[in-house]
Parts: sequence; structure tokens; C-alpha cells
Amino acid sequence: MKTQKYISVPVNKFHAYFGNKIIFQKVSQSPDIQNILESIWVGITGELEPNFQSIQDGRRRLNEWLSSKEPQNILVVLDDVWPEDSNLQYLLFEAKGYKTVVTARHTFRWLDDTYDLPLLREKDALSLFCYEAFGQKSIPDRGYNKTLVKQVAAKCQGLPLALVVIGRSLYKMSDDAYWEHARDKLSEGGSIDQAHEEGVLKNLAVSIEMLDEKMKQCFLDLALFPGVKKIPVDMLFDIWIYAHNLKQSHARKNLLELERRRLLSLVNNNIGEHLGINEGSTCELYVVQHDVLQSLAIYLAERNQPANICRRLKLDPLCSWENHSHENIKAAEIIAIRTGPKKENRWPEVEFPKARVLVLIFAGNEVFLPAVVQTMLELKVLIIFNMNSTNTKLCGMSAFGSLTRLKCLHLEKLTVPPLQDYCCCLKNLRKLSLCFCKSDNEALDLEVCSQLSALEEINVSYCMDIKELPTSICDLASLEKLTITNCHELDKIPGNLGEVGGSLVRLTLGACPALEELPDSICKLGKLEFLDISDCQCLETLPSQFGNLSKLQYLDMRECKKIMRIPQSASGLTSLRRVICDDNLASQWSGLLPNIEVTIAEQKFDLKWLE
Repeated sequence: MKTQKYISVPVNKFHAYFGNKIIFQKVSQSPDIQNILESIWVGITGELEPNFQSIQDGRRRLNEWLSSKEPQNILVVLDDVWPEDSNLQYLLFEAKGYKTVVTARHTFRWLDDTYDLPLLREKDALSLFCYEAFGQKSIPDRGYNKTLVKQVAAKCQGLPLALVVIGRSLYKMSDDAYWEHARDKLSEGGSIDQAHEEGVLKNLAVSIEMLDEKMKQCFLDLALFPGVKKIPVDMLFDIWIYAHNLKQSHARKNLLELERRRLLSLVNNNIGEHLGINEGSTCELYVVQHDVLQSLAIYLAERNQPANICRRLKLDPLCSWENHSHENIKAAEIIAIRTGPKKENRWPEVEFPKARVLVLIFAGNEVFLPAVVQTMLELKVLIIFNMNSTNTKLCGMSAFGSLTRLKCLHLEKLTVPPLQDYCCCLKNLRKLSLCFCKSDNEALDLEVCSQLSALEEINVSYCMDIKELPTSICDLASLEKLTITNCHELDKIPGNLGEVGGSLVRLTLGACPALEELPDSICKLGKLEFLDISDCQCLETLPSQFGNLSKLQYLDMRECKKIMRIPQSASGLTSLRRVICDDNLASQWSGLLPNIEVTIAEQKFDLKWLE
């Protein structure tokens, strides 16, 4: 093992050398090695469904591919690798031009070359801290105790993440009491270095103590999800609303405050990016966290439970169900279960009578819903997603029979059987979200939605085999939000869509490149406030009576290259406040409605992030 000094390389030269063969893969604790191998395969070869039979099969096929091709410059970054994970060896390959970078909190002495990233020097640390705490790189001349500020910054011991998070938690707080409290709490945390991870977490925990109780619980809910997953904001909101009795506006406020405090980051897959969460749009908006902050959420979630009562329960392959007391299981309201393929009869016989939220995280070619779901009579939110790179078949759907109070159902990367047989049980379902889902028959059938009379929101994304929306969706009298994004085969919208006009407030038809026209009846949506048709590249016109949408406030129509003219009726859009469009239409909108905000799209939407 050699420890070396490295020189910095400009990003443009870096990308010029490796091209599009840069694969970034987060590993984290308890990784699914086969899934990571499949992701590396997809990134290197471009083949979307490797279908490895095992870890050994994946390594064999990758080695064969690398040895059979002309040498290529390939970079694989394995991020957040844990030292106790002996499976790292399965992710390392040797080939000419093939490079692997491993990032970790601890040193792997057996790797060829290592670089220990130093902590910040005192001057740089104080500058970063001040930028987060005051919005400038130095301590303000007035209003703050400079000695106290320097003491708190010093207690962060040069760790950039601690400086950012602690600094932001004290943003523009001039009262000495806050600074003294932070200094004293940081003094209890102990050393911050590579060998004292708990000391790092204790120091970061100071920023969480300064949150109000509801916001603290919202932060702890981030511990439910694997560190490698981007968490849909829409999914988080459902947990916060039904587990903590928050209103949508309060959930939005908490999310933005957690982001302001640098406790999470918001990323967008481009659809609706410019309108964003402040206008109420969470479409394609995700939460990501630094791996240490995710560890902080887990660390605090395990320690912040009242005595003998475990409100939040996380079960995974490293944690036997038998380790939890009968009282904890009975009291649990928010539950996350991570598991590989299990047959129906292998699930423990337990009951969760108070469960309100269930997050099921699967990995396997075929998975069964656990029978314990049938005991969750109070369940409000059910989230099921698959960590494999390919779709997993979902079995055991009879468990839905007891979920009569379910409000929100999220399914991701699953092959689902027809849901018609369970509609009578889901009579109170308000939201249905399908992402990367397929049917075990032919195309995914949304006809089932018409039988769910209480539905207020339908979200469908990346379901590539959907060709048209059923006309029966228009019979849903309660439907307020309809979101269809990145369904590349979708080419037909019901001609009677305007019959939902009594309730539909938000309509998103983003990145549906096969969609050629909007039905004229869309102009009858009298309550529509938000319309997104971005990246529908085959759309040629807006309906002639488009101006009848008198309540429309936000319109996103970027990357609609074939639309060359705005209908004159658009002058009747008296409520319109903001439009995002391409350069060729900006002057038309400004001339037609001088008082609206027109934003010209600058970046073309693409799917590179899927790689």
C-alpha cells in the first residue's frame, strides 16, 4: 500500500479522458452486491437488463466482457464503502484502462494506493463556518460574540460536514445563549477523526436538537430508506402527513427548512424544475443525503425512542425480528422492512396493530408480501420498492384484503398482477403511484383506477409499456392531480379528459415523446391551475380554445419544439402568472400577456441520470 500526494485535474480533462464511461455507484452499509454488479454492467455495456443469476455469474460475465473488448478508459467510483464489508473484492476488476476509486470513512490498507483527505485548516474552517452561519466568509463586525463564534467553529475540528451543518443551524442567531449551548454540546461529543465515528455523530446531533419536535421526527424518518436511494419528496410528504398529522403546507415548510439547514439536499430529474416546490410541485423532486447525515438519522432514530416504546421500527437482514420486544412491535407506528426474497411461510408471526406507515424494501426476482401486512388494520401509507436493477415480481397480493383504511400506495420497479381483484378493499385509497412498474400480462392496465372512487391523485412515471390512458379515468369525480411522466410509448390521451373538470387542479404530461396532440376537451378543465407538457416533442399545437383555462397559473412547455404558435385565445388566460418555454415562443407569450413571468428554458431534458 502506498500513500501518495495527488494533483488536481480540471473536470473537462477528466471527462475528456473517460468520456461517458464514468460509473458512480453508492455502496453504503449492507450493500446488494449483485445489484451493484448489474449497475456496473449497465454503465459499461449499455445493456439495460443483465439478469445475472448470482454474484459469481456477474463477475464472470463482466470479466469476459472486459477481456474480449478493445481497451477502454473506464472509471468506476464506489462511494461510501464500509470497512467491515468483505464483499468489496467482488466489485474490483482488472483490465487495461479500467480504474476503480473507492471512497470510505476508514482506510483500506490492502488497496494499491490511498489518499487520506485532510481536515480543513483553522483559517479555512472558520471561513466555511462563517459562510454558513452568516452568509459571508468572516465574523460580522457587529451583533455577534467573536470569541464564542470561534469556539464553536473550533469544536467542529475542521470536518467540513460538521462546519456546514452546525454553522447553518446557527444561521443569523445573535443571542449568546444559542452559541453557548452549541459549544457545550459539541464539547460533549468527543474527538472527530476517522477512528471516532460516534464522536462525529454526537457533534452533528447538536444541529438536530435545535429543531422543533415535528421537524426532528421528519428528519428521523429519513432513516427508513437505504442510503443509496433517492427518496421521492411525494413519498416523504405522505409519511409526514399521515404519521405526524402534518398538513401539506407544513410538510413543505419542514422540507425546505431541513434543506436550508443542510440536513438534506433536493435534486430534480428536470421535469417541473423551474416551478419547483414553492409552487406546490413535487413531481420528479427527490431527497438525497450525505451518507454521514443518513447515519446520523439512523443513530438518532435508535436513541430517540421513549422508554419501552419504539414508535419507529427498522428491520433488516442484520437485525433479527426476535431482537425486538413484543411491546415494541405492538407500539410501532412507522415500520421499514428490508429483506431479500422470502416465501410466504417464512415471515415471522407477529402483529403490528398500530402501524400507520409501512416501507417494504425488497431484493430478489420474486417477492411475497408478508402476512403481517394483514394485521396492519390502521395502515395509511404503503410503500413497496425493489432495489434490483430489473423488475421484481410481486406476489401475495391477497394481503391487500385487510387494508381498508389505506390512503396512499407507492409501487416502484415491480411487476404487478392486475389490481382489479383488490379494488373493493382499497375503497379509501386517495393516491396511487407507479414508478418503473410493469404488468405480468401485457401492457400495464390503468383501468383499475376507475374502480377506486376515492382517488384524488394518480402518479405514473417510467412505465414504458403504457400506450394510452383509459377513458374511465375521466369518471373519477374526486381526481385532483394526474401526473404521467417519462412514459415513452404513451400516444393517446382520452378525448373526454375535460369531463374531470369538476376537480382536476394539476395535470402533468411530461417527457411523453410519442404524444402528438392534446384533446380539445382539456379546455373544459375549469379548475386547472398547473399544466406541464414539457418535452412532449411531437406535440404540434395547443388546442384552439386554450384560453378557456381561466384558472391556469403555471404552464411548462419547454422542449415542445413543434409548437410554433400560441393560439390567440390564450389572451384569456387571466390567472396565468408564469410560463416556461423555448426561445421561439417567449416573445409571443410576452406580447400576448405582458404581465406574466416568461422563463426561457436553457437546458435540454435528457435521461443520462438513468445510467
